[in-house]
Amino acid sequence: MSYILNLETSSKNCSVSLLKGNKIVNIIEQEDDSYRHSELLTLFIDQILSKEKISTENLSAVSVSKGPGSFTGLRIGFSVAKGLCFPYNIPIIGINSLKILGLSYTPKKDEQILSLIHDKNNSYYSMLLDSNYNELEKPSVVIIDEIFLSKYENINSLVVVCNTKSIKEVINFKSIKTHISSISAKHMGDMSRENFDKKNFEDLAYFEPMYIKKPYVD
Repeated sequence: MSYILNLETSSKNCSVSLLKGNKIVNIIEQEDDSYRHSELLTLFIDQILSKEKISTENLSAVSVSKGPGSFTGLRIGFSVAKGLCFPYNIPIIGINSLKILGLSYTPKKDEQILSLIHDKNNSYYSMLLDSNYNELEKPSVVIIDEIFLSKYENINSLVVVCNTKSIKEVINFKSIKTHISSISAKHMGDMSRENFDKKNFEDLAYFEPMYIKKPYVD
């Protein structure tokens, strides 16, 4: 039986889940405006492993959100993930945080997902996905205003998935379907399993967060 520990720290939500086989068996998470992820993350990991009676060396892999997102959160997630993997040569998996957010929504056939993670003010990280969560646009940084969605006006069925309700204050969503969700490790299970089965592992020594833009202290 494989055990994959999932870590999601790209936003204010510090989130940890454990995938046993094909099923998430435990999830602990907490929204924290102060980004106390360095304190919360290790605590949540200890609690989950203790409850499931699993030691670190018995983990089959560690899956971590690789960004984009909070520079502070990503640095902490990577540091802890590598700290777990290095001593026992555990494989590490990197998953795009915009795709993790997109996975919080179950689309209808032919529906496309515009995944948006809030950065600063009207700045968002953005990625367009199809109904099978395949990438249609590469992750980018966009400034969202009342005319932003005009570039997607030819899409017949679009849903905007975002991690903050404030997006509704920026754009008139009267005709646009929206789904608000936290970026959570509970949505990482399928992708972690798929990457593990295909042995799509990152180089532990050189694996770095996907910042997209120049890091700054957030």
